[in-house]
Amino acid sequence: MTTPLSIARPDGPARGGVIVIQEAFGVNDHIVDLCDRLAAAGYLAVAPHLFHRTGDPVIGYDDIPSIMPHMGALTLDGVLEDVDAASAALVADGIEPRRQGVVGFCLGGTVTFHTAVQRSLGAAVTFYGGGIR
Repeated sequence: MTTPLSIARPDGPARGGVIVIQEAFGVNDHIVDLCDRLAAAGYLAVAPHLFHRTGDPVIGYDDIPSIMPHMGALTLDGVLEDVDAASAALVADGIEPRRQGVVGFCLGGTVTFHTAVQRSLGAAVTFYGGGIR
């Protein structure tokens, strides 16, 4: 199963690449906007759709119950496969892993932490990742 990716490209040569990990609400307008802002700053931004195995929904911020089946279906192996797909897309554009960073929020913050521990990328920034032990 191929991981869907949302990609935002800079106007000129990329300064590096950033893997943007979604919140628990899917690859929504906020995540796409963040990718666009990174591209405007000169970075190639790639957001893997972590919920693609359960329909790839975008869930409203006020619909917490709808999140649970999608989060419950995530596995560490599956999530790392999705992150690897985003990294491979950056490599295909000439951005080797040492010039890649990963950033995530909430659920994405947790994924970012695990990525930083298990993959060799140039940078990682986690925002309020939960469940890290």
